Parts: sequence; structure tokens; C-alpha cells
Amino acid sequence: MQSLKFSRLLVLSNSEKLANQFEFSKTLNLITATDNSVGKSTLLKLIFWTFGCEPEFDTAWKSKDCTTLVEFEISNKLYKLKRYKNQVTLLAPNSKAIYYEKITGDFSKDIADLLQFRALLPNQNTNELEIPPPAYYFIPFYIDQKRSWSTAWNNFENLGQYRNWKETIVKYHIGLLTAEHFEIEIEKSEKKFSQNVVKEEIEKIETAIDIVSNYIPEPLTTVTTVDQLEILTENIKNDLLNLQEEQEELLENLALNNAELTHLNHQKEITEKIILELDSDYRFTVENIPDDEIECPLCGTIHENSIVNRASILVDKSQAEIQLFEIVKALNKFENKISANNNKLNEVKNRINEINSKYIIEDRNENKINFNQIIESIAGNAIKQNVEKTKIEKVNQVHEIENEIKALKRKQKELITKEIIEDRNDTFISLFTDYLSELAYDSINLSEINSPLDYNKVIREGGAAEGARGILAYYLSVYKMVEKYQNEVLAPLVIDTPNQQEQSGKNYEKIVKLLLNKFGNGQVIISAMENDYLKPLKLKSKIITLNSERLLIKKDYEKIKKELDSI
Repeated sequence: MQSLKFSRLLVLSNSEKLANQFEFSKTLNLITATDNSVGKSTLLKLIFWTFGCEPEFDTAWKSKDCTTLVEFEISNKLYKLKRYKNQVTLLAPNSKAIYYEKITGDFSKDIADLLQFRALLPNQNTNELEIPPPAYYFIPFYIDQKRSWSTAWNNFENLGQYRNWKETIVKYHIGLLTAEHFEIEIEKSEKKFSQNVVKEEIEKIETAIDIVSNYIPEPLTTVTTVDQLEILTENIKNDLLNLQEEQEELLENLALNNAELTHLNHQKEITEKIILELDSDYRFTVENIPDDEIECPLCGTIHENSIVNRASILVDKSQAEIQLFEIVKALNKFENKISANNNKLNEVKNRINEINSKYIIEDRNENKINFNQIIESIAGNAIKQNVEKTKIEKVNQVHEIENEIKALKRKQKELITKEIIEDRNDTFISLFTDYLSELAYDSINLSEINSPLDYNKVIREGGAAEGARGILAYYLSVYKMVEKYQNEVLAPLVIDTPNQQEQSGKNYEKIVKLLLNKFGNGQVIISAMENDYLKPLKLKSKIITLNSERLLIKKDYEKIKKELDSI
């Protein structure tokens, strides 16, 4: 299978005139130091930050305002990726550099294509399926020192931008969801959009029926004899046929225009509310939030509150105001149409009244009925019948689309059979129990853990030194599943400090042995404090030792700056 290999990391701080570079082997790499505060974790985080992920940095590091570059290989082809703030540049072999202004959008799409990552997630606002940022690809490949051991799949910040994403992403990584599944999901989404459009049309039709009903007089029983039928027919042919057609057309236009007017008034109310909310949001960020960041009270996500972000609220408000202007403009247009139709309708009625003085018949109850009432009844009911017929057609269309969506759902289910699901779960349990055994962890309650989706149950079992080994066994099992089922390009395994909860020497030795024996053939990057039990790992690894100068040094600043500036 194809694999991603990190080759080199360059880091530069223009503000401090410091820089550094680090090279990685294609197999085992160990980042170590005698001091626990020299930047081992930051070095790992910078790799993923360059790819568009958002690891948790401390404020001291953020103030350095760094530019980074990662050289990496896929199928022996060398790529370069450079990032400064949210601006990213990708340099592929034999290609011109591509510049991206933000992490999302085109950059996420191009990186996903490069890494063969086909998962899609629904946008919280529009519900449209979109390619998620690279963080969702790197989720199973990186174990963060602080975040990963306490909450499952919490390696990076800002993952809460999608609701209920974990099951979808985990299933994709282990091959329970495929690229074809998401292709069908797009088709389903398009069908649902079409269905909602038709439902809106039905609502407008129902409004039109209500409006037409107000114009239609009570049902008449005017035609009771053959003679009366002949008289009525002859007179309508000679004098009233054109008037009937004209009035029918006017009533239909009037109904449709009134329905559109009702719909536009509803849109106007929504847009006015959006403008008020955006105005309140902007005032709140300016008057109540003194910092450049704000924490979401619901999910805890940290959002930027910079000038650029506040300006984006004003841009959204401006766009909403433009939309409101267009809606009001359309409202005036339809109000003018309705007024013109009413005037024409009055003219037709006046002409019909002139004819009424010539033709009057009696109904069964000997009531005097003029042709004005007859024509209005005929025209109105004809329109109502046509509109109701259209409604029936639209309702049938909704049912047809619903059946098509159900067929697509059945097709999705057929992609992954029960046998495949059982195979994935059996593979996970086999790997998990094997790794637990090698790590000497036998007190976990395996009766409630049946699949890789039971991550919360695994985390609940953790906490102490033994529990941390259980969590490590879980992540390693999922990584092996990603490697086995080949649903994407395989990224390196990156572990930040496997010695969680101060493992005993014997247990730390077991961790090192497991990583060497089961993962030593691929690229692995481990960050750890100096420890005698790391010796077997050090013998086979490329060692990166950080000293008291931490990550950034004065040496080679100009050389590294020149290389970064060239991209």
C-alpha cells in the first residue's frame, strides 16, 4: 500500500531571528532530551500544524510567529509543504507551487486527493457534504501527550466544527465506510435537496389554493334543463368565452403572485432576523471580548476574535443587507403585479356586468343568477382543479424521490455486509487482546468492548498506569487496522510520550518492546524523556536530541530563511 513518510521539518521565527531543521529516517525515530521542557512535543505538533491541523500550542510558542516547512514522500515522490499562519503552499514534483489562502476548501480537497482520503462530513450550517480539513485524516496516526490519553480522538483543536463526526471518521479509517459510500451519500444529499425544493413548491401551491378559494363563489346549480344548457352554451360561446378565459388567467396569475408574495415576506423576516443577529454578534465581539480568542461555551472550541474575524461578521451582514434589498425589490415587483391584475380583473367584471343585464337564468330554487357568478364559479373552480392537480403531481414527485433515497440507502448497506463488519470487529478484538497481553494489562472489562467504535468504554477503563497501557493498545490496534485494510495512504505512527502515568520500568520495557516488534518496519516517530529502558529503541532509531536551546537556534537562520523564501 502507499505510505506517507516525513523526511524533514524546517522551522523559522523571523521575529526572533532563530530557526532549525530536523531530518527523519524512514523507519524508527526517537526525539529525546534530559529536560522535559525543551520542545519535544512542540516538534511533533509542528509537523501536523504544517499539514493544516491545529494541535494545542502554549501562548509562548504562538508568540514566536513561526513559518514551517515539511518535506514528505508518497510513493518515492518528494513533496514540500510550507505554512505561515493559515496560508499554505504546496510544491509537488515537476509542478509549480500552489498557494492557498486558507486551510479549508481547495487545500483540504487537494491534500485529501494526495492522501486518498475520501471521507466527507456534513457542514453544520448548510448540511452539505464537504471534505473535512486534514486533521480528520491524521486522527489515527498521532497520539498527543495531553489530549489523546483522556478523551478518545481528541488529538487536535477545532474538531467540533462537525457534529457527531467520530463514528464516520473512525469507520472510514478502518474500512467500514468506503469512497463509494460517500459517492452515494452525495447522490442522497442531492436527492434530499431536490425533495426539499419540491416540498417548498407544494407549500406555495397550498397557499395558492387558499387564495383562490377566497375568490371563488359558492357552488352553483344553474344548469337544470336542456333548454337552459343550450342557452347558456350559446351565450357563453358568443359573448363570454373570451371573458372567461381572461378572468381565468387573471385569477391564476393573482393566486400565484400572492403565493410568491407570501413566500418573499417569509424570506424577508428571516433575513431581517439574520441582520439583527450579526449586528449583535459584532457588537458583542467588540464591546465584550477584549482578547483575540473566545471559547465556545458548548463544545469548548477556541475561536479567533481577531480584526479579520470581526470584519468577516460585517461582510456577512453586508451580504445579508444586499439580499434584503433584493427581496424588498422583488416584493415591490409582485405587489405591482397583483395591483395590475386586480385592476384588470375589475375591468373584466365590469364588462361581464354589462352582459348580466342581458342574460339572467334561474336555478332549481328559482334564484336569479347572472353570468358574472357563473363565470367566476367556472373560472375559479377550473384554476383550483388545475392547482390541485399540480399539487398531486408534486406530492407524487416527493414520494418518488423518497423511494430513490431509500434505494440508495439499500445500496450503501450492500457495500458493507454483516460479514465484513464481523471481520473488522474480530480483527480489532484480536489485535486489542494481543496488545493488552503484551502490555500486561488484564483487568480491563472486555465484555463491553466489541469494536473500534467502543472507544469511550476503553477511555473509561483508563486513568492509572495500567489504564494508559489499555488506551495505547486501543490506538495501536486501530493503526494496524488502517494499515491492513488500506482505505487511504498510510501515515507514520507518531506517539508523544508513551510513558504515561509514570509506568514502572518493567511495563515501560514492555511498551518499547511492543513498538519495536510490531511497528518497527514502518515510519514511527516517538517523543520521550531519556530513560534506560529506551536503549533497545535507541539502537535501531535515528536520534534527535534537544538541548537547553529548545527548538530554535541562531545557527543556519539565514540559510533556512533563504530556502523558505524560495517557495
